[in-house]
Amino acid sequence: MTIAAVTLIIFLTGCVTHCPKETTATPAQGKFEHFSVTLPGKSEPDSVWRTRSPGKPLLLLHAINGISPAFLEFALELETWGYQVYMPSLYGDPIMGDSAFGYDMALEALAFLKEDERWDLHNEDNAGPILSETLKWTRWVRQKEPGKPLTVVGNCLTGNFPLAVLAEPGVELAILAQPALSVKKYHEILLHLPQSRRKERGLGIPNETMERLAATMHENPNKRIVGFHYAHDPLTPIGKYDALHEFFEEHQLADRFEAVVLKRPGSRYSNSRHDWVTAADTQEPLKLLTPHSTIVNPESLIDRNWFRAELRRHLSSRQDE
Repeated sequence: MTIAAVTLIIFLTGCVTHCPKETTATPAQGKFEHFSVTLPGKSEPDSVWRTRSPGKPLLLLHAINGISPAFLEFALELETWGYQVYMPSLYGDPIMGDSAFGYDMALEALAFLKEDERWDLHNEDNAGPILSETLKWTRWVRQKEPGKPLTVVGNCLTGNFPLAVLAEPGVELAILAQPALSVKKYHEILLHLPQSRRKERGLGIPNETMERLAATMHENPNKRIVGFHYAHDPLTPIGKYDALHEFFEEHQLADRFEAVVLKRPGSRYSNSRHDWVTAADTQEPLKLLTPHSTIVNPESLIDRNWFRAELRRHLSSRQDE
């Protein structure tokens, strides 16, 4: 295997497989309901799981390793916060012969993502047809939960996807967690090279979708966005959030986006961004590929717990409005 291939694999696994200090066991399937759904325009059914307790609807989009044990554990925690969590497999079910439930194989995901025309991993302007599929899942959840405001959460590979569906009626909160698209190329990771400024700031969401989102946000003051990130993440530049803030500032919507950020001690990142960034220091040592992933499975449990506490605070503040 070439150095290039090895490095790219490390990138994709580093995005998702650094479990915090202990291995997360796969929760029992009986804790979730399963639905087999054939989305409009598709010939084969896909799978979506839902936590069992009734609550406020939340669409949770998985990272590259799929409906993993840590991802399922996070859904169960959200259930205790009063949410009913929907988790579609964006890879289908089964995945290369294995059940999508508990799937945690980023190396295998790499193989079919490279061949799957729905995903465009290196396009800073459009992540591909998978965005339209995410919109179809959003509408399906809305049909299951009529009249209820919906929160959509993306993570890593799907980190910016909630932006593609926030304009939908009933979707009121988009949570962006450590968006990774467009992904860095192997030589950029291996040699610690930055992406081009355009790629660093690229959201992977088409311009027309963003313009529609801005127009809809003007019409509906309840629609908001919260992003979670590490300021010095070597895999996913935080410049995407700067670009997002500038976009909303240009559209007189700057107060509708807030970023929650961990930074290196002594960093001045938040000094000039204090009006839209909530920041704290991380003690996790900076490594080649980490820290990465915020609310699901970073290497540091302290970091993960801080992000989740901030997430819960933001969700609670929305309930109080």
